[in-house]
Amino acid sequence: MKTDRFNLEVIKVEDILVHEELDPSNSIELVNFLKKSKNLSNPIIVAALGNKKYLQLDGMNRISSFKKLGINTITAQIVDYNNQEEIELSSWLHIFNVNQNKFFEFIKKDGTMVISKGSMSQVGHRYIKEEDFGRLCTIVTNKKEVFFVSTGGNFSEKIKRLNYLVSFYKNDLSRGPLPYTINHGSVRSFFKQYPNDNTIVIFPTFTPQQVISCAKSGVLLPTGITRHLVKGRVLNINLPLSLFDNKKSLKVQNEEQDKILLSKRSRLYEEATVNFE
Repeated sequence: MKTDRFNLEVIKVEDILVHEELDPSNSIELVNFLKKSKNLSNPIIVAALGNKKYLQLDGMNRISSFKKLGINTITAQIVDYNNQEEIELSSWLHIFNVNQNKFFEFIKKDGTMVISKGSMSQVGHRYIKEEDFGRLCTIVTNKKEVFFVSTGGNFSEKIKRLNYLVSFYKNDLSRGPLPYTINHGSVRSFFKQYPNDNTIVIFPTFTPQQVISCAKSGVLLPTGITRHLVKGRVLNINLPLSLFDNKKSLKVQNEEQDKILLSKRSRLYEEATVNFE
């Protein structure tokens, strides 16, 4: 179904390149939920790469869950990755509770990363330096201490080091969006929101070209870093899993999807909303 506001299409799971690592715990929960609900609530988000190949922007766990269930197709909202008015690429931060001394020791043990002290005024949105030495990420503690993790090497090597760093705490992970202004107030509000956590890792903002590079190279970003904000994001399509029948052609599945969606009413919310979950 393609309109002037969105493009929804049933596509093959095997045609989707992913750019981030899988969170196994979320995937297991989602598989069980899908088995129980027999329903796909929200489409994944992809960008067309050409030759009927797609880049996963959001929905890694849904893709993995469909694979585990033996379902070969899935509904995707296809967006234009080059249209900055349609999609914005931002970052999440990770917030968690950890023994900070052991965390820093783990980082130093890698031997390629350097930790230095910084100040809150130096914290903010940054792009990663693809070559040579530069800042990899920023760590902020609940005592308002700021540390920079820096490293050298090429882009792929830096992504591998990010994965190494995240591996220390990924099973105890909370997360939140990266605010446009990082200061004492915004840091304080995050720790107030997550009172049991004591450490924040702030990641660089990546470019679409870098995300595509990760997907094509197979050197994937850690889970829960990239955040794609889509204008006109489609939600609550609530399609039955029976629609994704491996015995049916893509054409038939798309026709059945469109028939279901045309029977529903849709509403576009232009204003920013606050949703209690």
